[in-house]
Amino acid sequence: MSGKESKPPVGSKIRFRTTPRPKPTFDFAPDQEWVGSRRKRRLTYVDMTPRVSGVLSNGSAAKSPPAFQPTIGLSSPVESASPSTNISKQTPPQLEQDNQPAEHPERDPGLASRFRYPIGPLHGWSDTYSDSSSSYLEFQDACLMRHFIENLAPLFDTSDMDRHFAIVVPERALLCPVLRYAVYTASAGHLIRLAYCRGGNGNIISVDGTGLPDLTPDAAIRYHDICISHLIEISKDPNEEYNEDVLTAAAILRFYEQIDAPSTGPSEAYLNAIQFIVNTQKDESFYSYQTIEGPPRDSSVHVTPSISLRHSACLAAMRQEIWSAFLHQRPFRLPVSPHNDYSLFDPNNDFIRANRIFVWVADLLIFCFGDNHFTTAQEKLQRWNILKAVEQRWQDTRPQPMRPFYYRERDPSSGRFFPEVWHANACQVAGAQHVELGKILLAVSDPTRTSRLGIGAMSRNNALAAELRNITRRLCGLALSNQKCPSAMITAMVAIAVCGEYFTEPAEQDALLQLLHALEYDYAWPTHSTVAALRASWAQSSGV
Repeated sequence: MSGKESKPPVGSKIRFRTTPRPKPTFDFAPDQEWVGSRRKRRLTYVDMTPRVSGVLSNGSAAKSPPAFQPTIGLSSPVESASPSTNISKQTPPQLEQDNQPAEHPERDPGLASRFRYPIGPLHGWSDTYSDSSSSYLEFQDACLMRHFIENLAPLFDTSDMDRHFAIVVPERALLCPVLRYAVYTASAGHLIRLAYCRGGNGNIISVDGTGLPDLTPDAAIRYHDICISHLIEISKDPNEEYNEDVLTAAAILRFYEQIDAPSTGPSEAYLNAIQFIVNTQKDESFYSYQTIEGPPRDSSVHVTPSISLRHSACLAAMRQEIWSAFLHQRPFRLPVSPHNDYSLFDPNNDFIRANRIFVWVADLLIFCFGDNHFTTAQEKLQRWNILKAVEQRWQDTRPQPMRPFYYRERDPSSGRFFPEVWHANACQVAGAQHVELGKILLAVSDPTRTSRLGIGAMSRNNALAAELRNITRRLCGLALSNQKCPSAMITAMVAIAVCGEYFTEPAEQDALLQLLHALEYDYAWPTHSTVAALRASWAQSSGV
């Protein structure tokens, strides 16, 4: 990704208001004008949950600024309390900034740029920071940080060779409240759902055998509200609202949004923020096949701007958006370069190869579900052939490192309904799976298969169903054979959600459901709605 910067636009504001709410849900229409708008305007954050909208509609809330909400104490950049034990009324972040130190020459030079950074009440290391215990995280917050590093960061770092979410984000979060509370929100939400999915609803949540009695659904909501309060402060400063910490926090919060919603329901609020930030950069290298490798890792964790962290956040957002667009059968909404040269097939490492595959799948989602305005059928076929050639070239000349080092065919007679496919790392698995997702999109968008009537139509439809079943089996096999790669299970779930109805054998249907149940039990990813939809479809097809 290119390191070039652009000046933030100025113009009309979209105001953000926050208030205590029972559940952090957002619902924006897909055609919301400010998302991806070409007009110049500011990015601010708007809480439009039904309850908040109702309060604002009476006019009273709109006339007076909302009172600052209770927040967790932040006496030092690494000091905070559990939201359910130490909540206090705090001075608004903008007032606390005046008391921060102007400079710390004894610190890492990379930290100097953090002192001007007005995110929340902290500019960098506080005057009171030391190695004493008073500067450590509270135990619950430390558990949440560790859970993010060990269990959630791999989801974000799948195709990032430098592992920014595991290495850079935690250290940077100690100085950056919006990142810190995004991490707390995601970890708290994940642990709470994980306990619920494992039948522990109502019990004390534990981490590594240690109980966290104050970690409740209300605590996760409070973490989320505090994160939003810091986003409000950023939105007031036109020089800071497009920075990499906001983009990274939005990607983390989108994960929280995705696990907090049914797998077939809308969860797009943070996509809107990501889309606006990326669109504003006007940098085609974000999602360009030729330049997706991005910049080298920044020399300091605390450098501002952090070009490599921004690139990593864009990669994570791209994979999240592929899942969502595929699941809901809509266009990819982040700006894919219109000038991708898919003839490029030069030798590269696994991570660049995988990220190029993701760009190709994003382009396919636009082709399949977007309003492409092809003037003729021949023009559409020509575009499809260009995208199809990428898949064909992959099959013919796939690099040796991207090939599995073990393979065993499926054997339904012995209860093995999916092939066994071993890869060396999560990046290779993700690349292989997304090639299969691309095959699904190519199969259903093939212009030569458009005829649904006449002689041969039934055989074509049956052939398509068989092809989709085989692709889904390979996706499931990749996931189950590489269970140390959690993102692989989610990708398999996406394929099952859109192709599962084509499976007619009860035993194989049960195998698909077992994978979905494992995804929910092991990773807290919501699959209940998908399971219910599949059961209904299978029952209808069998006449039950």
